Amino acid sequence: LIGIIGAAFSAYKIYKLREYAQEVINESEGVVYDMTNSVKSNSSRESKENIIDEIIINYSGKIEWGNNWVKFFAAVAPLLGLLGTVIGMIGGISQALITTMLGLIVAAPLLGMYTYLSEKTSSIIQILEEKASYILSKD
Repeated sequence: LIGIIGAAFSAYKIYKLREYAQEVINESEGVVYDMTNSVKSNSSRESKENIIDEIIINYSGKIEWGNNWVKFFAAVAPLLGLLGTVIGMIGGISQALITTMLGLIVAAPLLGMYTYLSEKTSSIIQILEEKASYILSKD
């Protein structure tokens, strides 16, 4: 059950990260458009930097939400397998080893998904920060 929930949540996060990446790439609407408009309305460089930093921090929180849940599912799966092993020792070693195996089978792909999601999140935030630097350098 944890594996199914973790896989479904990971798939949802991948879908959302693709949307966020498109939003960051598209400069005619979305967060980059908001940054560009906020810079135009302010005069001092410091206020422009503060506004853009605030936008990036808010957007980063939105992008990073949920990554730790995937890591949580990856960490809980082998622990539940271990619990099944301890409980299964009473009923027989073969049953106990199956729960351990299933916990590890669930944990390995989820840990890979967490790594992918973290890297994708970092790259989107980096692109956003590069665009913010470009916007500030234009003005």
